[in-house]
Amino acid sequence: MSSKKVPVSTRIDYWLDSALLVAFLADYSFNFTGLTIHEWVGLGLGVSMLVHLTLHWEWVIRTTKRVFSKLPGRERLRWFADLLLLFSMVLCIASGVLISKVAMPKLGFTPLANGFWRGMHSTTSSITIAIVGVHIALNWQWIVSVTKRMFRRGSTATSTEAVAS
Repeated sequence: MSSKKVPVSTRIDYWLDSALLVAFLADYSFNFTGLTIHEWVGLGLGVSMLVHLTLHWEWVIRTTKRVFSKLPGRERLRWFADLLLLFSMVLCIASGVLISKVAMPKLGFTPLANGFWRGMHSTTSSITIAIVGVHIALNWQWIVSVTKRMFRRGSTATSTEAVAS
């Protein structure tokens, strides 16, 4: 691959991942966003997570098939961290939906006033932020490589080249 060319699919991955990170960090900063924005951004993160998973589904299947046999240690660790991230985000978003005071009532759903789910939401949000850090660290080489290629003068996109996941 020419260092000046970044496939369109890689650009989409890059910008979606960047938007997810910014949204997650803003949403995690509850004092910054306030309850209403926190809940709506959280719901948006849930939808975006599904889009992200769909875009990387081939990697998920390919890597899962190889996880217990031929997969190198770093890739196995990346797969496991991503699996933990998926579970923690699902629990965080689901518990957030269950305790919602603004967004879900606007959509016609009554929240659960239950300390268990509040605790689950608080715990899984802290776990998720830690795993997001691990996820970024394990993908750092890809992040740096794509960033350099995208912001190099004269960079052009091509859709015919393979995507690094």
